[in-house]
Amino acid sequence: MSTINMTKGSAPARMTKSSSIRVRCWWDSRTDYDLYALVVYTDGRVETVATFPAEGVPAQLATADGAVKHLGDVGRQTVGVAEEIIEIALDDSIRAVIPVAYSAQSNGTGSFFEYRVSMELDNGLGDRVVITAENANNNSRIYTCVPGMLENTPDGVNVHALEHYSKPGSENRPLVSLARQGLMKKTEVVAIDMDAGPRNAYK
Repeated sequence: MSTINMTKGSAPARMTKSSSIRVRCWWDSRTDYDLYALVVYTDGRVETVATFPAEGVPAQLATADGAVKHLGDVGRQTVGVAEEIIEIALDDSIRAVIPVAYSAQSNGTGSFFEYRVSMELDNGLGDRVVITAENANNNSRIYTCVPGMLENTPDGVNVHALEHYSKPGSENRPLVSLARQGLMKKTEVVAIDMDAGPRNAYK
């Protein structure tokens, strides 16, 4: 088994593409974090897989094609570690999957650093990539973290360690899209704009 531990700024890690890739996010169970995913398709469509809604975006436990599925909300526990899981069956129509860890303002105080939010990607073939919130600070008013991105390519899966954080007090989701960059705008990239998406509904 090969395990790669990534931090922000690491070069992308390559993972063998498999029929099922599992994204697991975990944290100290004294708080109620949530994992959801923004799924970007090659035609520019974006779907959200989440157990709770946002303004204009209903809760949806799977994409319309069933390729990305959330295995359920775990809620708050008294002791130990809590985790939520998203399963991904990649096909050529999916460009990228962006997992997002979120803690609603209504959960009270607590930071990504304090609760040690971490994410693991496992392809079921022995490849594991782990991204931890190494750069998080103790600001208890930061509610959203994008630990990394899974990018689907013809040659395999590229995993990017991002650790993007929302602005203090923001309840808005990230906005993701396909964008063109570089000379003559020939390079297509997945753009992630923190705090620019719909506001999460009260949990």
